[in-house]
This record gives sequence, C-alpha cells and structure tokens, in this order.
Amino acid sequence: MTEFLDACYAAIRKQETSIEKTIIAADDRAVDIFNDKRLIVLTGCGDSYAVAEYGRWAFLRVGLNAIAVSPTEIPQIQLDDRCAVIGISASGRSLATIDALKNVKSTEATTIVLTDNEEGNASEFADFVWTTRADVDSYNISPSSITTTAMAYLLKLAVGHQAIPHSGIHNDLNQLKQIGKKLVSWAEDTGKRIAEVPKVGKPLFMISEGANYAAAQVGMMKFNEYGVFQSAAALTEDFQHHNVLTANEGDGAVLITQSPTGERDKRYMRALIDTLRMRAFHLYTPNDLQLESPLGQAIANSIALQMAAYYNILKYDSGKEHWREPNVDAFKIY
Repeated sequence: MTEFLDACYAAIRKQETSIEKTIIAADDRAVDIFNDKRLIVLTGCGDSYAVAEYGRWAFLRVGLNAIAVSPTEIPQIQLDDRCAVIGISASGRSLATIDALKNVKSTEATTIVLTDNEEGNASEFADFVWTTRADVDSYNISPSSITTTAMAYLLKLAVGHQAIPHSGIHNDLNQLKQIGKKLVSWAEDTGKRIAEVPKVGKPLFMISEGANYAAAQVGMMKFNEYGVFQSAAALTEDFQHHNVLTANEGDGAVLITQSPTGERDKRYMRALIDTLRMRAFHLYTPNDLQLESPLGQAIANSIALQMAAYYNILKYDSGKEHWREPNVDAFKIY
C-alpha cells in the first residue's frame, strides 16, 4: 500500500460523516435564488459533471427547469437575468469551469459556485458560493467525498423547493444524515464484490439511467482514474441499441438500477450474462438502507463504485504512487 492509495481510501471513508455535515451546513435559503428563474444550468468537469447531471435530475424532480452541460458548451445557451448557472468545482480551480463563469458574467444570469474550497479561484466569478463539507486533506487524489457531498447539497436544495412533506426525497435526505457508517460499510462490502468483475484488457461498461446515471459516470471515472481498466458509462437503452454490438465475451458490466428492482432488471441481467457472456454485476441499494428514491440511491451507489475501483487497484497495482503523469499533463486543466 502507498501513501497515495491510503489517502484515496481515507477520502472514501470520510463519507461516513461528511454527507451529514454537508446537509446540516447547506444554506436552507439558497433555493430562493431559483424562485423567478426560467432555467437552471449546471456545469462542471469530470466528477463535477456527474454532479451536474445529478443536480439536473434533482431539480427536475421538484419541477425546476434544469439542464447539465459541459463548461465549453455554455456559450451555446441563450442566457438572461432569469437564468442561473451553477459551476461545480470541488477544488475551485477547474480552468474550464472558471472560463465558463467568466463568460456568464456578461449575460446578467445569476452565477453560483458549488465547491469544497471557497478560497478557490472559481469563487471570484460567482454571485453566490455554496460550500460542501467533504473534510478532505487534498484535491489531488481520486475524488470521492467531494463528489457525494456536492450531490447531497443539491438534494437538500431540491427538498427545500418541494413543499410536500414526507416524500421519498425528504425521507432520503433525513436517512443520509443518519446512516453514514452503515452506508459506507455496505458500500465497501459491495465494492469488493464489484471489484472482481473486470478483467485486464477487457472494457468495463457502467449501465444506468436517470439519477443513477450520475452514479454510472462516477464509477466510470473512478476506474479510469486508476489507469488499469477502460470504463465507459452507457444509458440503459443506448447499451441495448449500440454498445451491445461491440460487447464481447468476458467484457465487464455493472447494471445500476433503482430499488426495488423489477422483472425488467432481471431480464437485462440475463441478457448480459447468459446471452452476451459478460461478467456482470447488478448494483442497487438494499432495503435496509431505507433510501426510497433514485436520488438517494444514486449517492449510495456512487460510494459503492468508488470502493469497487479502489479495491480493484489494490488487486492489480497496490504500489501505485500517483496518476500516470504524462497523461495528467497532456492537457492543462488546473
């Protein structure tokens, strides 16, 4: 084991408490910004783009008009003072996200930064700064706590916008504040099992839809970051139409669905395992976590996939000390 991998694992374990801390600290009044907005645009890079996708589903769930785009796509959107742009950057240093916020400032749209580092450069270009409580010591490791705390922050805003008490998302927000240790323990046990799915030299597909597609994106990035496996996120329907044509025997797949599961999910798994001869795992949150909505379940599933990637790298490269430096430096992103 290396100092680098120890730090990656510690950042995953932080989610035992960091999600609760973020939910408690999140500004209840922040949602008022959206009261007169016709469009909410969420943007970010890497894991932060997965958070943007998650936020899109959280806001759509409560009747807010929201889209998620890459920072470089922002200029293609017609923005005005009835729009809000949320730039998501855990470290506050993503150059693409900062450039997008700079561009937005000339449109009269409201600019917001969701970050774990309020001292980061991105905050300079925001009308409002929302801060998570990831409790990490470094942003130069595989993102984990900073990803799910950002998701939790957006979930709290969605709950704040919805006046209906005792709904599934209200329940999930309360559960996430209470089940930290139980949730991470389940994620670790499940992640160890998922880690056995991929084989070296074979692609790994993360298949999902809706809010859980954000979890699929997180899983894709976690495996790709460690540099052993090539992983791709695929929408459930798109995999059936297109990705299936390139799938080969022994390729890996993780089907991520909401809970409770249904007959459609069982048929899908049979097709992956019996017909395509893939090494497949069905990921969904168990009933005892009492997370009722795909939004709550997506956070849990993201943690399981973070654990899966971590235990997989322990199996294949336990001496890893850093990212593949030439690849990291190929493009200046920070």
